[in-house]
Amino acid sequence: MIKLSKRLQVVASFIPDNTSIIDVGCDHALLDIYLMQTKKNIEILATDINPNPLEIASLNIKKYHLETKIKLKLMDGIKDLDKNIKTIIMAGMGGILMTNILVSSKENLKNVQTIILTPNNDFPLVREKITKLGFKIEKETLIIDNKKTYLVLKFIKGKQRKINYFFGTLNNKTLETIYYYTNIINTNKKILKKIPNKYFLKKLKLAKENKKIKRFLNN
Repeated sequence: MIKLSKRLQVVASFIPDNTSIIDVGCDHALLDIYLMQTKKNIEILATDINPNPLEIASLNIKKYHLETKIKLKLMDGIKDLDKNIKTIIMAGMGGILMTNILVSSKENLKNVQTIILTPNNDFPLVREKITKLGFKIEKETLIIDNKKTYLVLKFIKGKQRKINYFFGTLNNKTLETIYYYTNIINTNKKILKKIPNKYFLKKLKLAKENKKIKRFLNN
């Protein structure tokens, strides 16, 4: 069995059986190999915009004798998405890049049922943009992997109930959530000390953000 990082293990746990998958920006296809080893009745198309990662992915796939199971394709986002694809995975990209890929090709999402994302940043933006595409958050979690905090999100087709995009549907009692938002508070405090008083509005915005986080964590 191939070994995955903690982040990719969580991503894999969010992926259902009995689905057709595109892994956008598959890198070395380690996640795809693991999915093929652990999931039932799945099809995988592993893609990347750059040929070098696909060459390494091809070697990894051959190593595990999965050449006939995992398809590789040089591809830009989901511009040429096959209508049979039901699940989209994007792991390890910036939040803006992820949302741009999906929003710019939103006409190709008609048959997609599940979107699983692990943005490195801009979490509120990702929640807002994807829910406005007609998907709702089924579950999400923060994880700490190699001293970095990642958000893993699973969207499914449907209308999102009203949420605060800054916090999403996160459980405010988990250690990871407390750690992540406490770090934001501490970072904001350091910035506030350095901002000159003439930038009153910026200072007010950060102070309000800290109050909002404290209310969330204390509820």
